[in-house]
Amino acid sequence: RARALLQQLPPQDCDERYCPDLAEEERRQLRAFSARRRQEALGQGLACPVPGPCHGCPCRKCGRRLNKGDPGISASRLGDQFWHPSCFSCHFCQQQLVDLIYFQQDGRIYCGRHHAELFRPRCASCDQVASLPSRARRAGTPSVRPPPPRGPPALRTLGRMDFGRKTSLLTCGRPAGADGEEVTHQGLHWHARAACFCCSRCRKPLRGQPLTCRRGRLFCSDTCGRGQDASSTASDSSDSAFASAPSPDS
Repeated sequence: RARALLQQLPPQDCDERYCPDLAEEERRQLRAFSARRRQEALGQGLACPVPGPCHGCPCRKCGRRLNKGDPGISASRLGDQFWHPSCFSCHFCQQQLVDLIYFQQDGRIYCGRHHAELFRPRCASCDQVASLPSRARRAGTPSVRPPPPRGPPALRTLGRMDFGRKTSLLTCGRPAGADGEEVTHQGLHWHARAACFCCSRCRKPLRGQPLTCRRGRLFCSDTCGRGQDASSTASDSSDSAFASAPSPDS
């Protein structure tokens, strides 16, 4: 349960203590973004028997009939609608929502992680969302660049003409400056700096080096990739991405 909560509700999305490198202006904007989400989108579902007036109503997700007395989940932000308990899940990742905590957008429910990503891109290495909001994408259809052609990952420098929109490209909350660089590979994004764009196992910098990508994680060789698979039998890539985020104590 704790692991699922950390995955669905990343603390760095709403608590500046988990983003120690933010400038003061970026901290202010993160606080404003978090407060707006809590006010406009955050809710907790209520588990209760379906009341008589809602007898025969369709489940909001699957459309199957809910009868009076059936176990159901209601969400006050979305009106008099009910879900089967197993259907109360994130629209994007389909995971059941831990403790029934949800964020609503355009009539759909999301976990906190994927609701934030409707508005801000996320760095595949440090797992922080951008410090400034990019233009919101259509709910439920986050944009993903198509895989690049064969060859090394694309590297670009953000010149002064890009400076005004750099936060839609760089994907964690740390300041980058007008000459920051980013790397894209298979639709994912990293800072070009060694701390982000490196082997997930041995931490070797990968800029200008051959690499292997498995389930969104980078490795300098097949050997490192196989070693990581052997040592992570009880975790997935999203767990590791969260574990790499800094804690308040650090």
